[in-house]
Amino acid sequence: MKKILLFIVFIFLGNTSYSQIKLSKETNISNNKLDFYYIEGEVKGMRDTTVILAYYYGGKQYAQDTAKSINGKFIFEGNKKLSGGMYLVVLPDGKYFDIIISEQKINFSTEINSLVESMYFVESEENTPFYEYLNYIISKQKEVNPLKQEQQNTNLSNIEKEKIKDLITNIDNDVRNYKSNFIDTYPNIFFTKIINATTEPEPIKITDKSLSEQEIQIIQFEHYKNQFWENIDFSDERILRTPIFFNKMDMYLNKLTIQHPDSIKKSADILIKYSLKNKDIFKYVVNHITSTYERSKIMGMDAIFVHMVENYYMTKMVDWIDEDQLEKIEERAEKIAPNLIGRQAPAFIDQLGNPFMRDQDNIIQRLYDVKSEYTLLVFYSPDCGHCKKTIPKIKIVVDSLTKKPQLFSNHKPIDIKTYAVQTEFDREAWIEFISEKDISNWTNVCDIVEDPDGNPAASSNWRDQYDIYSTPVIYLLDKDKKILAKRISHSQISKIISRYNNTN
Repeated sequence: MKKILLFIVFIFLGNTSYSQIKLSKETNISNNKLDFYYIEGEVKGMRDTTVILAYYYGGKQYAQDTAKSINGKFIFEGNKKLSGGMYLVVLPDGKYFDIIISEQKINFSTEINSLVESMYFVESEENTPFYEYLNYIISKQKEVNPLKQEQQNTNLSNIEKEKIKDLITNIDNDVRNYKSNFIDTYPNIFFTKIINATTEPEPIKITDKSLSEQEIQIIQFEHYKNQFWENIDFSDERILRTPIFFNKMDMYLNKLTIQHPDSIKKSADILIKYSLKNKDIFKYVVNHITSTYERSKIMGMDAIFVHMVENYYMTKMVDWIDEDQLEKIEERAEKIAPNLIGRQAPAFIDQLGNPFMRDQDNIIQRLYDVKSEYTLLVFYSPDCGHCKKTIPKIKIVVDSLTKKPQLFSNHKPIDIKTYAVQTEFDREAWIEFISEKDISNWTNVCDIVEDPDGNPAASSNWRDQYDIYSTPVIYLLDKDKKILAKRISHSQISKIISRYNNTN
């Protein structure tokens, strides 16, 4: 029975002690106006145990309440209303079944070995039709499964195969008709919204015979994506507490959207526009997208985080976080924004527009004066153990590229130069490091200045502009000093250049 309900619904369609307090069945309070919840259940044949009431949210399940079951009877109750949605009653041995929470008072009974088939609800406007639907689907599944198994028989004649195919088609049509009638019969219950949400958009009919198969597939895909959200009721926050919304959002952003920051930003904006119909859904969508791409380890996806902050946090559309947290989020985005992939690398200049990075001979060396097809911008500290190991590896890669790189089919040398920034203030250690690592052919620079009191100081906020909070850090720039890649390892340098050469 484990996972059977979710399989049936979504695949086939495409506090803690036993309470002695009884809720009066004669209460005059309307069920949907109760300011507390009371769920009384019985699972006949179940041993004495603890059962859990859980809910779906964000692709996971969370425990809401527990109750002691004695002789199969148990009660979940609380002094606050439950948020509406699809919940699970979790039993021993991994068994569970779903209930719809729209009503706050629910009474049901079933049997341990036939949880769905034996389920009975006392006057539940939501769950009674829900289980009618499930039982119908189960019955049809029992009809179709043997037919599908029989289809695998390689000894069948073509006539027999067609007969089985027709029988399966008839069952599918029965299910569609039942589903349509169910929706017409119960248009106002939440489970109908769940059914609608799992309904695929109608495919577009293409009659233009001049189109190629590939062109037709593109049109069909675009239509499918454009209509993907049409059956979701974005005004009803209960959809968040089902497995449906998160799964659809994940599919929309990760499967139906090209995994490029610009494409994802566009899809995110479309989804957020839909979500504006309900504050809870809007909050969930914005939080999910923002946190997902802030944590992403995929290079370049931080652009989506910056987009979210600039368009929804800085514009005050997000009003559910306090000022301190908002300030931290905005500061983080402001640090990332200058060094997004595709943007010009920040020049090392002070507030007056003067360059300040100097080499070993105290001569100003500008990043934008480095003339080459590619520039490797490396940040390191002479005292950093990781830097001591990584810098020689970077040198080997760069030297191989400037000679005859084996990775490239034409074996032509790559025009690449290195602009290396040491991040500390010890000049002697820096000079020694350059000599020891044999990188004097690089453009080696540092920002070593002192404030009026003789303390080390920075000439500008370049560490923030390049988001340097640890070392080493490697950026790859093109001939115009646009950022091609950032925070890469030495082993990725050749691969990225090879890929870039093949696409340009």
